[in-house]
Amino acid sequence: MKITINELFSGIGAQFSALKKLGITCEVIHTSDIDQNAVLSYAAIHCGLTTEIINTYTEYPTREEMARQLTEINLGYDFQKNKPYNWYRLIKSKSKELEKYWLANKLSKNLGDISKLEYLEYADFWTYSFPCTDISVSGKQKGIIMGKTRSGLLYEVQRLLEKAKETSTLPKYLMLENVKNLVGKKFKPQFDEWLAWLDELGYNTYYKVLNAKDYGVPQNRERVFAISIRKDIDNGKFEFPQPFDNGVRLKDILEDNVDEKYYLTNTMIRGFIKHNENHTAKGTGFLWKPRDVNGIASTLRANGALAPTDNTILETNRCIQIGNLSLCNYDEMNRVYSREGCSPTLSTMQGGNRQPKIAEPIAYVKEATKKGYAEIHDGDSVNLEQPNSKTRRGRVGKGRAQTLTTSCNQAIVESQTKSFRVRKLTPRECYRLMGFKDKQFNKAQQFNSNSQLYKQAGNSIVVDVLYYIFRNLF
Repeated sequence: MKITINELFSGIGAQFSALKKLGITCEVIHTSDIDQNAVLSYAAIHCGLTTEIINTYTEYPTREEMARQLTEINLGYDFQKNKPYNWYRLIKSKSKELEKYWLANKLSKNLGDISKLEYLEYADFWTYSFPCTDISVSGKQKGIIMGKTRSGLLYEVQRLLEKAKETSTLPKYLMLENVKNLVGKKFKPQFDEWLAWLDELGYNTYYKVLNAKDYGVPQNRERVFAISIRKDIDNGKFEFPQPFDNGVRLKDILEDNVDEKYYLTNTMIRGFIKHNENHTAKGTGFLWKPRDVNGIASTLRANGALAPTDNTILETNRCIQIGNLSLCNYDEMNRVYSREGCSPTLSTMQGGNRQPKIAEPIAYVKEATKKGYAEIHDGDSVNLEQPNSKTRRGRVGKGRAQTLTTSCNQAIVESQTKSFRVRKLTPRECYRLMGFKDKQFNKAQQFNSNSQLYKQAGNSIVVDVLYYIFRNLF
C-alpha cells in the first residue's frame, strides 16, 4: 500500500513518523510550516539533512534568490512581534546559515505560510494540526477567527479544500488534531459547524478525545482527533483505537546520566512558586506541576518562552527523609525515613531513641478531604501547585505524569540523601515522550538549541497515538 500525504502545520513530522512506523510506503507531496527550526528538524529526521550535505551541495541558487524565496513563503515569521524574518541580513554572512535553511526547506518540500498558498497538489491524505494558541485553556482563548488569530488558520484549510473540490482533487482522508478544549463548551458550536461543512463537502467525520497515556506513552496528553473519510470510499467501519496500559512509566524513558544544569536550585524553585501565584492571579494554566518518575509526564506545550516551568520531575533519594518528629534538639533523632529508600548510616545508636525511623508514605500534602491530607507513596505523582491551599483535591496521582509542555514543568523523585531534588526533563526525554526515537532526536539536535527542541516536542503529536489511529484507518 502506498499513501501520498500533504502535512499542513507539519512541525517535525509526527504523522510521517507514524506512517513509516506502521510500515506504509508514504510519499510526502508537500509540507507547510513557517517555523524555520522545525523545518530544519523535519529535514534532518526525514530527509537526510546533515552538515556534510549542506557543505557539499552544489546546486544552490544565489544568496539573493535564496533570501527572496524564504521571505516569500514567510518562513520564520514572528507572530508575537508581527514581523517577518530578515533573511536578507544573511546574504553577506560567512556562515552557511542561509544555505542551511534553504536546503532544509527544499528537502522537506515545504510551502511555508498556508495563507499564501493558492492550491495544493493532490494527495491521498491531508493532515491539519492547526495552531491551538487561541483555543487552549492555558492561553487567553481568543478563538478561531479568520484572519485575526493563529487558530483562525483553520479557515485556510477550508479555502484549500474548496479549491480542491473545484479541481476534483479532494483527498480521500483528512485528519485534524488539536487540544481537548476544541470540543469543550466554548468552542464546540464552532467545531460542529466545521463538521457540518465537511459533511456538505463530501466527508464523513469521526472524532474522539484520546490520551497519550492510554496508548503506550507515559504522558497525560489529551487531544481531540477528527478523521474525515470521503463518502465515496467510506465503509462506515472506522473506529478509534481502544485504550490500553502497557505499564510504561516516566522512569522508563529517563536518561541514565543527566547534566547538573537540569537540576533546579532553591532560588529557581522559589521563583516557580511565585510564577504559579502570578499565573493563578491571571487565570491562566501555565503552572508548575512537578511529577514523579513512577507516574506519567504532564502535557508538553509549545511555547518555551511562556512556559519556563514545564516538565520538572521529582527524583527520590536512596535515603528518603519524609518528615521530622520534633522530639528533641538532635536533628538525627527526629528524622523519619521512607521504607522505599535505603537506611541512613547506622551509628552505634547509644542513648535513647537514636534508631532510624521509617514510615510507609514518602510524604504528605494538604488537600480538602476528610483526612485533610494525602499520602505520597513511591511511584506517585505530586502536584505541588498552591501548596497551602485548603480547597484543592486530588494532589496525588497514582502512576501517571501530566501533560508535557515546551519548556519544563514535570518532576521526579531521585536518590539523594536528606531530601528530594527537582530537575527538568531533558530535550531528549521530551522527544521520547512524543514517541520519537533517539536516532531521530540526534538528527534534530545537531541543528537546534535546547529551547527549540523543547518547543518542537511540545508542538508535535504523539507518534504512538497516530500509529494506532492509522492502523485502524489504512
